[in-house]
Amino acid sequence: MPHRFDPKHWRILESEWRKKILPVEPLIKKLESLPKRDVAFDIGAGTGYFTVHLAKLFRKVYAVEVNLEMAKILASKGLKNVGIIISEKPPEIDFKIDFVLFADSLHEIDCREEYVEWCCKHADSVAVIDWKKDCEFGPPDRLDEGYVKSLLERCFDVENIDAYECHFFLFGTR
Repeated sequence: MPHRFDPKHWRILESEWRKKILPVEPLIKKLESLPKRDVAFDIGAGTGYFTVHLAKLFRKVYAVEVNLEMAKILASKGLKNVGIIISEKPPEIDFKIDFVLFADSLHEIDCREEYVEWCCKHADSVAVIDWKKDCEFGPPDRLDEGYVKSLLERCFDVENIDAYECHFFLFGTR
């Protein structure tokens, strides 16, 4: 089982340090070019660092989180167009998704290939922002960027966006 972020350290997720190493602007800039912005999913949403920004761009955002305490912090932000789903598995849905985000979360997911297949079935675009293997700090478990790209290329055209020092940023579209 991959290492999971300890929820008792949740303040790190919204710290000035994180804003410096992982600013939201590169993602927002990319999302503003999408032709349709109705429904987004934030997989591994945590306390909502990215969710808050997605809620400004999309009509409806679903934040999927495994930890109830993290979800409660996100819920306390009172975002009217954000639904919170507590689950370790891809949610069962019967509608199309415009965008799916995995930010600092894919390396923590046991069923990552199942999640990518779920994206292939439901999503028009997807982004993975995760820790580079060679960054001197961060989680102990990290995914190889090439492996993640090959997963996404099963059904998306994938672009590597050079935006971060310690994170890779892959953006896939149909």
